[in-house]
Parts: sequence; C-alpha cells; structure tokens
Amino acid sequence: MTRTRFLLLAACLAALPAGTAMAQRVSTLPGGRFLEICARPQGAAVCDAYIAGLADSVALTHVYDRHQGDANAPTGFCIPAGTPTQDMRGRVVSWLRGHSAQLSSPVGGLVFTALHDAYPCGGGK
Repeated sequence: MTRTRFLLLAACLAALPAGTAMAQRVSTLPGGRFLEICARPQGAAVCDAYIAGLADSVALTHVYDRHQGDANAPTGFCIPAGTPTQDMRGRVVSWLRGHSAQLSSPVGGLVFTALHDAYPCGGGK
C-alpha cells in the first residue's frame, strides 16, 4: 500500500465514530456513511479495503469450516478468482443505492448482503 493510501485510510478510519462494545463485535458505521465514502474518488481505496477484507473473511471462514468437518457450511457469496476489487465496489455501491431504506443499518451486514446478491454461489452454497 502506498504511503498516500495508508494515510488516507488512517484519516478515514480516524473520522469514523467510535462504537460501543457488543457481545459480537460488528462495526457501527452506518451504510449511508459507507456509501458516501465509496462514492467519492478519494474514498475508493478505503472502500476497496473494507470490501476486500469482508470478502476474505467470509472465504476464509468457509475454508476453516470445511477443515473442521463441516463440509455443508453455507458460503455467503462466491466471488470468482481474479475479480477486481473495483468490480466488487461497483456492485456494492449499486446495491447500497438501490436499498436506501437500509442505509442506517451497520455496514457489515449490508456489504455482506450486497456481495451475496452480486456473487451467488452455485447450489445455494
């Protein structure tokens, strides 16, 4: 990551509101705020980093579940190898714009659902 992108990421993260502790940690960043960040050219790197991180965590959780004997664990979404993060961002931003009534919900669930809708897995897994 270039120094400029790192500084941009740090500045954006510092500007986000601090959340309260929950039983299971979930970001309290509202989807509407995330959309604002992603819609600006200068927010693209931060947006891409969040989406890629969420996508990686879901993919790795599925791999982990398979190795723990749960071969039937559902996969939230199946993003083809080589899919550019910009494509994921475009689909997430489109989904968020199309679901404006949900933009006050936490961003993690919204991005998960957007990726699930955009990149469904065969056979529902």
